[in-house]
Amino acid sequence: MRFLLIVAPLCLLLATAVDPALGEAQGYGVYRAHPEALQWHSLLLHSAWALFVPGLLALLAPIRARGAVPARIAWVATVVGLTTFSALMAADLWILALEQTLPDDAVRRANEAFEDLAWARWGWQVPGLAGWALALVLAPLAAARARVIDWWTAGAALLGTALYFLFAISPLPLSLTGPAVLLGAYTVAAFRLRPAPEGEPARYAAFVDRAGRAALIAAPLLFAGGLGTVPGFSPSLDGSLAHPAQAQASALLLHLAWVAFIPAVLHLARGPVAAVTVLALVNFSGLMVGDYTTIAAATALDRATAEKVDATIGEYAPFTLGWMLPGMLLTLLGLVAVTVLAAVRHRVRWWTPALTAAGIAAFLVLGVGPLSLLSPALLLAALAPVARRAHPAPEAVPVPATA
Repeated sequence: MRFLLIVAPLCLLLATAVDPALGEAQGYGVYRAHPEALQWHSLLLHSAWALFVPGLLALLAPIRARGAVPARIAWVATVVGLTTFSALMAADLWILALEQTLPDDAVRRANEAFEDLAWARWGWQVPGLAGWALALVLAPLAAARARVIDWWTAGAALLGTALYFLFAISPLPLSLTGPAVLLGAYTVAAFRLRPAPEGEPARYAAFVDRAGRAALIAAPLLFAGGLGTVPGFSPSLDGSLAHPAQAQASALLLHLAWVAFIPAVLHLARGPVAAVTVLALVNFSGLMVGDYTTIAAATALDRATAEKVDATIGEYAPFTLGWMLPGMLLTLLGLVAVTVLAAVRHRVRWWTPALTAAGIAAFLVLGVGPLSLLSPALLLAALAPVARRAHPAPEAVPVPATA
């Protein structure tokens, strides 16, 4: 997964290069004038932050005792904060759909309504922004402190992060400086990542193991909480508008459920199957922000407009084919594949993937409703017994000293 450290800043570089809202091109109406560029910018930007999630986790993986404290904070910031931040890129697509449907004053009202949603601010925006900043700063610092990368590489990564913070929306080519430096720094990090010095206690690995075991229980419980709090056990807009706070809480719990499945997956397996599943989970969790944008549009405007905007977003091929469908499909298939892989490697019994597959099937067949709680119940029955016992880490992440 460490080579995703190269792909992530590359996507960030491409996203910045095609951004139609750089320099003085700010304000409402810009997206309307450049719809194709905005769609690719949003997808590439989301992909960049999504790819940084497994990439930074691979950067932290060799850490043992030295650097363990900042590594733990960076781990939480990456799994929860950076994943949440990547979801917010969907708001650009929503604004594009608004601009293609409505005049600028109506777009402004809807966007202000979204920003005023307390659950969106404190459940998504604040933790997303904080986690994004902490992950990009603390991960390279922790890795350098642990001596798994050198301080020059960490310094270059921090320089790239600072340049991006300062010039992300500046005119070209200034806006490209941050992503370009990040690409160079993390390319070096990916090729020169090395094990921590021998003889140190595996404090960071023990933390990750505890977090993974806790996530095996927390993820199905959060999933049950999200399904159980859907207003009226129906995904209709009427229910969301009648109980907006409950609908927002439900969406946040579902988002956190898919986020919690990330450490659960990595506790069970490593390698390409796990990496693809993690990326799918990041994509899938981000779709929950759509509940907030729909409520905001229907509150500030009207139900018919909100439904029209949602339909417009569904017509964007980069979003549908590059984000929504892969996120949903690969998440559900990946959760089953990961448990099968764990069973093949004798980390779990075969009834674990069987119950997991049954839980996924129940989710697909039953949808949202009182019986939908059967799905998280089956997933909890599959994963909770695994969480009760500590395991050695799955196959180690390869970290040769030289490329």
